Parts: sequence; C-alpha cells; structure tokens
Amino acid sequence: MMTRRAGSPGLAVALMAATLLSPVCAFAQDTPDFSPLALTDDLEFLRANTPVGNPSTLLYRGEDFVLVVDPGLEHTADLLAETVAGELGERTLYAVTTHAHRDHMEAAPALPRPLVQIATEYQFDGLPAQPGMTRLAVDGEITLGDGAVRIGSFPNTAAHTGGDLWIHFPDAGVLAVGDHFFLDRYPIIDVSGGGDPAGYFANIDWMVEAFPAGTRVVPGHSTFGPAEPRAAGLDDLADWANALRNSVSVIRQMAAQGLSEAEIVEAGLGPRFANLNERPRFVSEERWIAFVLGNPPRR
Repeated sequence: MMTRRAGSPGLAVALMAATLLSPVCAFAQDTPDFSPLALTDDLEFLRANTPVGNPSTLLYRGEDFVLVVDPGLEHTADLLAETVAGELGERTLYAVTTHAHRDHMEAAPALPRPLVQIATEYQFDGLPAQPGMTRLAVDGEITLGDGAVRIGSFPNTAAHTGGDLWIHFPDAGVLAVGDHFFLDRYPIIDVSGGGDPAGYFANIDWMVEAFPAGTRVVPGHSTFGPAEPRAAGLDDLADWANALRNSVSVIRQMAAQGLSEAEIVEAGLGPRFANLNERPRFVSEERWIAFVLGNPPRR
C-alpha cells in the first residue's frame, strides 16, 4: 500500500473526483468525444466533451517525437489512444501532465507504450508506476526537440496544486497553463492538494510578463460544448485574473461590513461577475464565496 504525505496529489485526485461528479458540474454530453482546434499544422487542441468535464488536451507532432499534454479523463482514453497510435509511427511518445488531478491525467495509462511520462516529483508522488512507462521529473525547465517545446515548473510551487507545470511551444506561440486558467469561470484552487491562492495569482502575473505578447493561451478548461473550443491570449488571462481579484475584494469588503457568508451569498456579487457564474461550471458563485472566506490572506 502506498503512503502519501499530507497534501499530496493522492488526496487532490480524490477531491477532484468528488468535484467533477457533483451536481454543480452537470454536462449535457453523454457520448464522450473531442472537439478539435488546429493551432498549427503540428499542434492540435482537443477539448474533451464528457458527462463530467471539458479538460483540454494538446497533441503535438514533432519530427522524431509525439507529445500529449494532459491526456485527460478515462471517458476519452480509448479515443485518445487510438488517435495517438495512428500518429506515432516510429517516433518517441511523451506525455506531460500540468498537474495531478483526475481530469488531466487519468487517461495516461491507456496511451501506447513505450511512453515517457513527464511531471513534477510532486505529481509522481501520488501516481503509481506503470509498466512500459519511463518517468522524467521536471524541476526547473526542460526542452524537447531542440527547443520546439519548453516544459517548466512555476516560480510559486504552491498555486493550483503543490506542483504544476507550464508547456510552451515557442514556434507556434502557444502556452498551455493547465488549471491556472478556467476560461470565463471561477477556478478551483486545491488548497488541500498543496495549492495556495496567493501563489496562483502570482504565477498568472509571472506568465503575463514572462511570455511574448501575442502568445495564445490554452486554458485547462476552455469553452463548453456545443460552443467551439477556444484558445485565449495573455491579455485574456490577465483580465480574468483581475476579475477574480475584484470579486475577492468585494467578498472581503462585504465580510468586513459584518455580513455573514449566507448574507453575502443571498446578496450576490453583482452583474459584473455574472459571466463567471454561468452554467455549466465547476465552481458556483456560492462556492467561490465560501472558498474566499475560508482562505483569508496569509499574514
């Protein structure tokens, strides 16, 4: 039996499973499939359409390797494995997970072998070894294909979880950020799995400054079907983070005025945050209010 330290990805995966299957996150898609978006000739964004979520997967076809970013849920595992097998040929297969939540890594064991699995040591701590898989841990930054792909850890380790990665495709001008971006929705910040709101927002600020203007950003969760999948920009990421910060300020101001959590929920945060609360969603306004009040800033 594997033992895990407090706040390890093992607990995070369990918490994420409960969140995904909760009524607040009910989706109409009963037959799982992907909605593809070609970002370049070699790079494809696959938005999963499943009964329990819409995680983003990227498929990159390099000259001598194929890279899968966030293999996703078991609901689409066979479809992804079939797609990858048809592309692979004699090339090396890599799979990288931005973080160790079920909806981003569950399908990895279904991928063809041999497979090089890329993650942080924090992620590997909660993932059992699999036959035919070689592990490559990232601490800092690595590159694939003479710099065609950059994979790095965030400056603030405690953020969405306790060990997330970003993936940059410089030639394509594309950045995959995992769940450091929930497009137009309130986010999940997995404090029980090592995350921290301050680190989360600090990492977003860092990305906006560190990557070139015009970079397209693939969120961990983009649009929901039947809308087409959509990548965003660094400006969109910054605007979203600012909207979240403003919502936090409103919640804390209401609490400072003596309102209880129930009274803040009843009053609501107002129309300027309505888009963040639209269905389908992972986190309702009510749950966001509870999260903010339950995680005051550290002194």
